[in-house]
Order: sequence, then C-alpha cells, then structure tokens
Amino acid sequence: MINDSIISWFEITLKEKDHLLAIHQLRNVIMSVTFLATTAVLLIGFLFGFGTATLPGPFGNISYPFWLMIFTLIFSFFNFLLCLRHFTRITFLIRSAPEKLEAISGEKAEIYLGKLFIRGNREYTMGRRSMLYSLLVLTWPLHPLVFLVLTVGMTLIFVFSYDF
Repeated sequence: MINDSIISWFEITLKEKDHLLAIHQLRNVIMSVTFLATTAVLLIGFLFGFGTATLPGPFGNISYPFWLMIFTLIFSFFNFLLCLRHFTRITFLIRSAPEKLEAISGEKAEIYLGKLFIRGNREYTMGRRSMLYSLLVLTWPLHPLVFLVLTVGMTLIFVFSYDF
C-alpha cells in the first residue's frame, strides 16, 4: 500500500539521517502547491474583478456557474493552504529528536511524519481535483447537460483510475 511506502520513506530518512534530501523533496512539492494556490487566488480575483454583470458572453446573464466556479476555487485554495501547512510542518519536525516527537505524539516519529504527509497529500489531491471541477464549470454556458455529463465522467475517471 502506498501509505506503508511513505512511512518507510520516513523510516529510511530518519535512520540514515538524510534529512536534507527529504526536505528538498518536500520543497519541490511545496513549490507545486504554492503555484496552484497562487493560481486559484488569481483566478478568484480575476472572476471577482469582472463580476457577474460585466462577464462577456453567456456568463454575463448566468450567475450559477460563476458562483460555482468561485466556491470551487475557494475550496481548492483552502485545501492547498492546509497542504502547505502539513508539508511545512514536516520540514521542521523531520530534524527534531525522534524520541521527543514520539513522546509528544504517542507514535513513532516516522509514523507521525508519514501520517502528516498523507494528510497533506490528501489536501493536495482535494485542491487539485476541485480546481479541475472549477474548470468544468466553463462548459455550463454551452448547456447544463454537457456540464453534468462531463462532471460525472470526470468523477468516474477519478474513482476508477486514481482511487483504486
């Protein structure tokens, strides 16, 4: 299972005292999350800047797709923030004394760090998926049925391709 692999990554990192490599690997993920969080905020600002009345084309008269896109982007942004919180916390805690971390959390250090990484990864996945769903809202003005079919299709792809 992938979660066991993540915990073994932390076991090896702590045993070999290769903290710097783990921090650099996390930094790469943090840069990706930061980019996506910034993109979500910029898109929210762009949409609020135009407002529903001044949007061009079919969005000018329809407020449901506009607000749905805003809410999914806000949800995405907050998931990215939670992800950043978890990953940044790992970069600090990975260098702490494993016995102190175990005394505080009640779990072995590698298990605690692994669970923290898994939580951050879950938030990252939720943020990325909600960003993709917000892009599907662009099909609503074509026809609500197109939006519905594409949303169900994307959900099925997520369930069968990524979750199992």
